[in-house]
Amino acid sequence: MLRKLLGKVEEGRFGRALAGLAAGWQFEVGYRVFGKSGVEVGGHVRYGGKKYTVHIQGRCTCSCDDYMRRKVLCKHIAFVAMAELAYYAAERSAHRQPQEVRPGV
Repeated sequence: MLRKLLGKVEEGRFGRALAGLAAGWQFEVGYRVFGKSGVEVGGHVRYGGKKYTVHIQGRCTCSCDDYMRRKVLCKHIAFVAMAELAYYAAERSAHRQPQEVRPGV
């Protein structure tokens, strides 16, 4: 699901998300739940004193102006998808199962 989502992100936004990954943007996971349709994830993207709330579920949302005004897949959504894919790759490489994070747990 996350790879498919990244394929829908406009090239410029994809590039900015990739640059954010390299620059050390942080994704604070609020929840990560494995469902029938794949992973549902949400939390906050932080960098340079800024904070945006992102949710990737059946549909994606972000609190940034780009998403709120244009309803496009923004760099923050792309960054969360990349960060989650990196997390899964690291867990598999270490022979661990990715862990769910549930709200309030």
